[in-house]
Formats: sequence, C-alpha cells, structure tokens
Amino acid sequence: MSALQMDSKLQDDRAARYQMVALNALASLSSGDLRPQTLHRLRTHLRRLQAYLELVGENKNTKIISKCVSRLSRLRTLHACEQYLTRLGAPESDLWTIRDRIRTTLATLERKDAFWKIEHNVHWHSLSAAPADPDWMAARLQTLRRAHAHTLQGLIAKVVANPRRKSLHALRLRIKSIRYQEEWALDQPYARPEIVTRLKRMQSVLGRYEDRAQFRKLARALDLESYPKIVKGWQRARTRALTIPHELTGMIEDLAGRRLRLVGQEPRAASALLPGLRHAVGR
Repeated sequence: MSALQMDSKLQDDRAARYQMVALNALASLSSGDLRPQTLHRLRTHLRRLQAYLELVGENKNTKIISKCVSRLSRLRTLHACEQYLTRLGAPESDLWTIRDRIRTTLATLERKDAFWKIEHNVHWHSLSAAPADPDWMAARLQTLRRAHAHTLQGLIAKVVANPRRKSLHALRLRIKSIRYQEEWALDQPYARPEIVTRLKRMQSVLGRYEDRAQFRKLARALDLESYPKIVKGWQRARTRALTIPHELTGMIEDLAGRRLRLVGQEPRAASALLPGLRHAVGR
C-alpha cells in the first residue's frame, strides 16, 4: 500500500470510528441514558462526520447529518441551561422547571422515533461512498479555505451592520464548520494547527453568547426567578462575542492565502470591513 493510499485509509477509518461512537451514543440514549455528556458526545461526532462529508463533496449527506444534529438542539440547550442554573445557585423551583422541560422534550423525541430515525441516517448517510484521494483532499481543503475566507468576510460585514444574535449565530456556525474541517487535516502536511487553536477559542466565545441568549429566552418564557442573573450573564457574553469579528480578520487572510477581492473591487484586507466594530460593541 502506497503512502497516499495509507493516508486515505486513515481518513476513512477515522470517519468509521466517529460513526461507531455516534451509533453507540444513540443506543445509550434510546435505552434511557439521560446524561448530558452522552448527548454532547453524539452531537460532537455528528458534527465531525458532517465536516468530513462536506470535505469530500457529499453535499446531500452533509445536509442529512446536519438535520440530525438540529433535531437534538433543544434537548442540548435544556441540559446546558440546567448546568448553568446549578452553577448560579438557582432556586430549586427553577431547576425543577427546566428538568420538567427536559423530560417533556425527551418524551417528544421518543414519541416521534427521533433517535431511531437519526440512527438510520447515521448508519446509511454518514460515510463517503468511496475513499477520497489524499492529493484531491489537499486541493479540496485549500479551495474550501478560500471559500470560507470570503464567507467569513461577508458574515463579519453583517455583524458590523447589524450586531444581533442572528448574525453572530451564523458566524459561530461557520467557524464551527471550518474548525472541524481543519481538524481532519491535523495529521497531514497541509495542516494548520494554529488556525484550529484560534477557531476553538472563538467558537467557545460565540457559543457562550448563544447559550446565554437561549437561557435568557427560556428564563423569560418560563418566568424563572434567576432571570435577572441570566440577563447579566447574557450582557457580559454579548460584549465579549462582539470582539470576535475583529479577531477574525487576520485569520481570514491566513485562510485565503492572499488579499481578498470582491467582485468589481480592488483587493483589500478583511480588516477594512470593520471600521464600525468598536461602535457596534457599545450598542
């Protein structure tokens, strides 16, 4: 077996391992495992499989696995909210309210056979039909890096123009996708580990804000006593999240490998998009 064939086999073996971890987590959930870490393990490995499918150009299967992740989003938010309320020292009434929502959400998922449907899709749609040639993968990732750079540039412009939750959420999802794709290349000569490290930190900051926004919405809807504390946490997380677009500019240029050119414009640095960012943070 040549070195190129070996690299391809390693990539496919890793995807198969991720599939097995996801299927095992699904089996545990179907058997009544209510631990948040089981759900987290499932969603993380589904995201990794989604990134792999996007890398190898399996667009239809990418969307299928993405929908599997989305079906579990509400349950994950409730788990995270319970953990956050516990750290805040929230009243037991708040915790019982959230736990009741967790039970209701689980019952709904079970009634709709959600875990079985996700298992079916993971079994049949989470792996590539054919191994990807390593040279092709290297070129593909480089192409995606340039595409991601342009996408990030546009998303940053939207955050600056309208620094709201929706635009920050879209930016977080793109960062997450890029990070998982870059992780697939960490054992390859074209790896960019410094980008992965920076993406993880940015994803964490934006994820914290998205969580706090979800918790704030839940607390208001459920009339939780902890609402004022949650609002303060949301405000701090938002201020920090709005600094991420500025931090992203240098990385965008690293991804693209050159200065960016928009249609009909001269090449320019991504930082040129951010003159209003300081003002946006203060909104």
